[in-house]
Amino acid sequence: MQTITLQDQTYEVLREMIIKLDLYPGQKISESHLIELLKVGRTPIRESLKQLKKQNLIFTFPQSGTYVSRIDMSRALQARFIRECVEKEVMTELCGVMDEKSEKVLWKILDRQRETFKDNNVSDYFDVDNEFHKKCYELVGKAQVWQWIKEASVHLDRFRWLHLKDITFDYNQIVDEHEGLLKAVKSKQVDEVKTLVTAHINLMDEAQGEIIEKYSDFFSK
Repeated sequence: MQTITLQDQTYEVLREMIIKLDLYPGQKISESHLIELLKVGRTPIRESLKQLKKQNLIFTFPQSGTYVSRIDMSRALQARFIRECVEKEVMTELCGVMDEKSEKVLWKILDRQRETFKDNNVSDYFDVDNEFHKKCYELVGKAQVWQWIKEASVHLDRFRWLHLKDITFDYNQIVDEHEGLLKAVKSKQVDEVKTLVTAHINLMDEAQGEIIEKYSDFFSK
């Protein structure tokens, strides 16, 4: 079993803070501030910042400081392309292995997502959304593939967060789409599954320009 270290935990917390705009694009940050904020030592903060730099989530200007990067839509769109291609195959494979136990697990996740919507908890709704997809990958033995996609999708996730808070959360669209997808998988409608995956992954297309215009300071030029 993989051991989760303090450094791993620190990195995940900082990564989530950037995705969910607790640390917003363009914000100046410092090791001392993060140490005080997260109540951890300098080493896990420093090592986490190195990881975040590799993902282009932070950058440093000499004689100026360290800043949270702006959202790179080029990277976001390329991550979306990868995820769409992979997820169609994952969900197609799930059609062949779906059983009653797996179905119940996925419906329980959707039940929790409905509850987070009722509670108006955008953060938990976002997390359970990811949990649904992660579980689908796990059910077909592709947990590592999900981890690779997760690491490649940080700029996409930052855009998804803005889209969710600003548009999608007005109604329970994501759960509705998850339900339709799960029903299609259960009935082994492979072509319908692929169509639904494409529509779901590309949910952000219609409002992309609106979001970028509204939050122009959050995006790289």
